[in-house]
Amino acid sequence: MISQGWRLIGLWLNQGERFVLVNAQLQYQHGGTPQLDLARLNLPDRQVLDFSVNLNFLGPPSVASERWMDILDGVEKYPSVEGNAISCYYKKKFGITSANFLAGNGSTEMIYLVPRAFHFRNVVVITPSYHDYERASILAGANVVRYPLLPENDFSIPDVNGLIDVLKNAEALWAGSPNNPTGTLFPKEMLIELAARFPDKWFIIDEAFVQFTDRWENNSLLIEQQRPDNVLVIHSLTKFYAMAGLRMGGIVGAEKAISCLRGAKEPWTVNGIAEKMALLLIECDDYDNRTHSAVTMERKRVFEKLGVLNGIKPFASSANYILCQWNQTANLDDLMRHLLKHGAYVRDCRNFPGLEDNFFRVGLRTPVENDRLILILS
Repeated sequence: MISQGWRLIGLWLNQGERFVLVNAQLQYQHGGTPQLDLARLNLPDRQVLDFSVNLNFLGPPSVASERWMDILDGVEKYPSVEGNAISCYYKKKFGITSANFLAGNGSTEMIYLVPRAFHFRNVVVITPSYHDYERASILAGANVVRYPLLPENDFSIPDVNGLIDVLKNAEALWAGSPNNPTGTLFPKEMLIELAARFPDKWFIIDEAFVQFTDRWENNSLLIEQQRPDNVLVIHSLTKFYAMAGLRMGGIVGAEKAISCLRGAKEPWTVNGIAEKMALLLIECDDYDNRTHSAVTMERKRVFEKLGVLNGIKPFASSANYILCQWNQTANLDDLMRHLLKHGAYVRDCRNFPGLEDNFFRVGLRTPVENDRLILILS
């Protein structure tokens, strides 16, 4: 089935549980906008609690407002060509040298840069996952093989042998860790094993949500001293610091790989406001710690509350969102309409390959707001 939100022109070849997309063009549409679903369901426009986003529910660190006039100085002056202040954040916070890091206009810029710079022809994408892994690869001329995580297995990562088989005819693997929207964490040890087995292939790991996981440093390849040279880690500051309007992030890897990416990247993609902000975020350790505690508590609490509701099956998550399946009726629109009428909104996930059967995602908000959602769902 071709998922909603994608316009595909080309040939799909069935390969058991996986699909190869050949010579395709696509038009991408992003979901998660309440006003669009209000109009689609013929409901009057209104303000809603938006659980479709997956930003830090604590909101931006207080330093953003306290030092805003200092940050505003970045409007008039030219930023650095390569986003040096973003690189400084990663150096100070995680000990990553500038030779091993390339800053960008959020992690999405890096997702599109990698397949273009490395000229991928065949890639594997673990799905369901963030749409842009596929889109970036296809736009760069690559064919895509989807390797599905299955709901009957709670979207867990398959054993290493299955991945070994599918990687034989590919040049790269895309994976989110934790994966969006399933919340699945990719075992770091498995990634290192695969990278060692296939030193001629690239492993691009998106860790945009890794700081929301428990004991995140143990789960991440971002600051892993033994990170293989064929592993690239994409990271974002947008989600963790609740700054969707400021595109801040980058990519970590071996010096040779980062040098190649730097040579293919456009200049001036990081703006002056983002650079000013990144330097202030270095000193936000208290905010970081409060986030870890709050998300851990709410993830467990909300998961348990969702699990006792009729018609909803939640799936365990390691991130700041929870994937669920609606089974009270045959159409997720029934749930979407009910929620919107009562002032709440969740992420309709039917446009993710493999989630067409009434899946939706709940982004964690404050305890009071989460309780409001639970009440509407009850």
